[in-house]
Amino acid sequence: MTSTQAQLQQQERRQAQSLKRNIKRLIYDQLHSINPWWFISFHYRDNHSKEDELLQDVADLKRKLHRIIYKSRDRSIKGAGEYPYPKMLFFHETRHQGTGQFHTHLITEKLPASLNTQYEMETLFHQRLPHKVKALSKWKSIDIQRINPQDDDYRRISSYLGKQTSLELIALDPFNSDLSPQRK
Repeated sequence: MTSTQAQLQQQERRQAQSLKRNIKRLIYDQLHSINPWWFISFHYRDNHSKEDELLQDVADLKRKLHRIIYKSRDRSIKGAGEYPYPKMLFFHETRHQGTGQFHTHLITEKLPASLNTQYEMETLFHQRLPHKVKALSKWKSIDIQRINPQDDDYRRISSYLGKQTSLELIALDPFNSDLSPQRK
């Protein structure tokens, strides 16, 4: 290896480390700009490895999830104006076993009370959504956890979600996520 090649590799490594640090900081800032309530990890049907199809499927999932949320809202509040949907952040990772298949981590704010329990979330993601969104796996595991609104939990989450960041892949989905403007 020539010294020029070694310098290029070193420069690329520094760029990748800087990108990873900045993405983790962005995720951390986004967690502070919303009120994160649920951390949900789910899988797709087999052979789901094309990023452009994934983005379309996530947009479909978000539309159908919004419809379910809207129907579950508190209707006793009359004249409240436009319904504010909970903000959602989507992160897509690939499997390490070399299959290249994607799975998604979703962070969402509090949902309407009728959906916002562990039991209802399990029902929503295990039964209701897989029948409405064809891309979702009906048999692979789904993990749903409540997020603690603490700084150290936000740090752990941002570190976890930024772990696969490289010059080739950034897990954060900017197309389907509800990103807040950066604070100054």
